[in-house]
Amino acid sequence: MEIPKGQRFVWLSRASNRWLHLMAAVFGVITLAATAVAVGGLAGASAVPLAATFAVATLALLACASVQARVTEKGLEVALGPLGRPARRWAADAIASAWVENRTAMQAGGWGYRLNGLGTTVMLRGGECLVIRTVKGKDFAVSVDDAERGAALLNSLISQRG
Repeated sequence: MEIPKGQRFVWLSRASNRWLHLMAAVFGVITLAATAVAVGGLAGASAVPLAATFAVATLALLACASVQARVTEKGLEVALGPLGRPARRWAADAIASAWVENRTAMQAGGWGYRLNGLGTTVMLRGGECLVIRTVKGKDFAVSVDDAERGAALLNSLISQRG
């Protein structure tokens, strides 16, 4: 895919995992119940650490339950969660190559944000993943739809920098 020099473009893809969203909802309900028990004085101080633990787990699950990948002339941005935070960014000149791989959760080490022998993977569903290799030799993959187009745009950026 050839992009005329100076032309603006954007590729955007999203993915989410309904099971992680469901787990976050369940943990959120437990957080609210433990908080109500703590505030009401029904369980004493022991409910406060329980509520805090489930609150942190709820936020972590929400942050890993959805992902958005965007390619612009600046490079690649991968944002996690409903608020797009945290986000990782790679400038176009920091990316050596991009391609598509089919991966399973088992290959990535499970669902969510994974660090393993494949590099870093954001795995929300099995199948098509956009994979980049940085100029430092690190791999990053994200499971999103239409990864082929994202890889083509990134490779076009790479070829333009000459």
